[in-house]
Amino acid sequence: MDVNHHSLKIPSRIALVAMVVLCILGAIYYKERAIFSDAAFRLFNLINYSGFDLPGNRYGAFVVQVLPYLARKLHLSVKIILFCYSVGYYLFYFFVAGVIVFVFRQYRLAILMVLYYLLFCSESYIWVSETYLASAWMFLLFSVIQHIWNTRPNLFLLLPPFLLLAFLTIFSHFVILIPMAYLWIYLILEKKNWPFSRNVSILLTCLLAVVIALKCLDTTSAYDNDHLRGVTHFSLQDILDAFTSPVLRAFYYRCVTNYWLGTMVFIISIATLVKNNDRRLAIWTFLSALGYIIIMGLTYAGPGGESILLFHIESEWSGIAIIVATPFVFDFLPRLKSSTAAWVLAVIFVVRILYIISFLQPFTERNNMTEKILAQMRKKGIDKLALYNDAHLMSVSKLYWGLPYESLYISSMDGNKPQLTFLFVNPDEKQIMENIKNPKLFVEAFGGFPSSLLNKDYFQVDSTKPYTVMTYAELLK
Repeated sequence: MDVNHHSLKIPSRIALVAMVVLCILGAIYYKERAIFSDAAFRLFNLINYSGFDLPGNRYGAFVVQVLPYLARKLHLSVKIILFCYSVGYYLFYFFVAGVIVFVFRQYRLAILMVLYYLLFCSESYIWVSETYLASAWMFLLFSVIQHIWNTRPNLFLLLPPFLLLAFLTIFSHFVILIPMAYLWIYLILEKKNWPFSRNVSILLTCLLAVVIALKCLDTTSAYDNDHLRGVTHFSLQDILDAFTSPVLRAFYYRCVTNYWLGTMVFIISIATLVKNNDRRLAIWTFLSALGYIIIMGLTYAGPGGESILLFHIESEWSGIAIIVATPFVFDFLPRLKSSTAAWVLAVIFVVRILYIISFLQPFTERNNMTEKILAQMRKKGIDKLALYNDAHLMSVSKLYWGLPYESLYISSMDGNKPQLTFLFVNPDEKQIMENIKNPKLFVEAFGGFPSSLLNKDYFQVDSTKPYTVMTYAELLK
């Protein structure tokens, strides 16, 4: 606990207020967050099959599916299920931060956690990624094991929660490995905020390595394994090329135009460590940030990196916030007066929250587009629609593979029976074009399945007529 740094008590409360604001935004923008691509698909599986959906063995994701799962079991409306899913993420983050502050009094960890969710976040606020869940589990892990060892140093009490939380952290998303390794070694090197002896540190590190090895040996997640390939198969030339790759050039630009507060925090962090003659920590922080940049360049190598959708690439970049901000929180803020530290954090939080809000409008517009298409379908008496790919609609939609589920949700909330559904189709996709001719199929990105398999308590799709196929211009006539 931060017994020697009560000056961070008020700043930690400011951090909790920022998290409350993020929770409120999650409630206001619940449609934008829950009716979007992966979130829509996972909720569809949860509602239709009445079970948790944990792709790629990301077991830590169960915690944010508890509320929508209970709502589903209570036969509550689609609207309430969507709301629970969107708000559930930030309620969990707020719960973790609150426990860290009020139970464990680890003020620095709580402040660092909230900075993580804000410094490099704008459009990705809308993206319900397990990356952010993994970080919440990680902060809970660090705070729990330190609290246990500070109050009652007993390995038999320490190891069960350590192994459980380490498992949930690492299996939630592999990207957490980098900031977790950084923070782990930073605290060991710093010593002031690491209560464990050398032998216990070695034991915990070895156990952590075992859990990481289990994650690396997990072959069930093709998505994770594909993304790991770039950092396991590379040459020296690949590393050099990574610095000028499109994804890094886009990141450099955003560090000036969007994430400039994160850039300033990093400069302050390094300057503080150098001023305090903490050369090992300064070198470790700089090399860790550099390593993160190289890994991102290798992972997303090749042309097109600058065009990766912002909400997705931000979730991958988010971990660098922990590297950037740790010295700022652990070494710089404690040297300020409590009121000054509180004002500094308040300014950072307000600015970053305003950035987040400014990036949300396009996601409202994509739902408005769906509403407009559904309204035209009702006007023309169309229950199932296949729209030929339209460049403008695809641009507004950003990701459109989840539209069959998204349109079902919005149609359900509009009170339609049967619900309306639509998707974008490409004439070259022979199987999809064949499936939309079958009136008994609900067609989606993975091909489709019989409408009879839909949960009739929530989804009732017309199975007497095939999909109507037309262009967007024809729909608007």
